[in-house]
Amino acid sequence: MNYEYKEKEKKNGRYVSIRDKGENSLLEVERKGNQVEIVTYVRNEKTTKFTMPVELFEKMSKEMI
Repeated sequence: MNYEYKEKEKKNGRYVSIRDKGENSLLEVERKGNQVEIVTYVRNEKTTKFTMPVELFEKMSKEMI
């Protein structure tokens, strides 16, 4: 497996990052209050940022499993 999973701490709380080592890309997921923020990076440049309600993120996660 060429992925690295990390749970990290920030001032505002925890976030999760998943790095694809082969592609040098990164996915970060952070909860901010009642929102979940998803940010992607490719070759160390921010490419997308998407924010959704926690309830929608939980529903999506359950459907994918």
